[in-house]
Amino acid sequence: MEDSDIIKLDNLDRVRSITGRTARRVVATAALCWLAVAAVAAGLTYALYGPELVAIATMCSGVFVVLGLFNVVHWVRHYKAIMRQLDDLEHRINQGEIIYGSQVRFHSYRQ
Repeated sequence: MEDSDIIKLDNLDRVRSITGRTARRVVATAALCWLAVAAVAAGLTYALYGPELVAIATMCSGVFVVLGLFNVVHWVRHYKAIMRQLDDLEHRINQGEIIYGSQVRFHSYRQ
């Protein structure tokens, strides 16, 4: 192992900031995309069935909103698990353990 492969706290801070920024983008994109899909589905349903069947358009868009909520919850849990692993890594470094970057593996909350 090389000395350049050793993880330092400043490297960890950069990784944490990049991961946080990426997490915000992914969660926002997941939420906005599903809201856009719900709006398009409601518009298409309204266009196909007319104003007399607004309940169908509402139910159709509600299904997409619920699916989007599940997707957003998945990504929030995913990035929380990664942040927890970064916290554990920082704790190990603060205790004086020498950790090489090639030894570090991150996994999602499902594993």
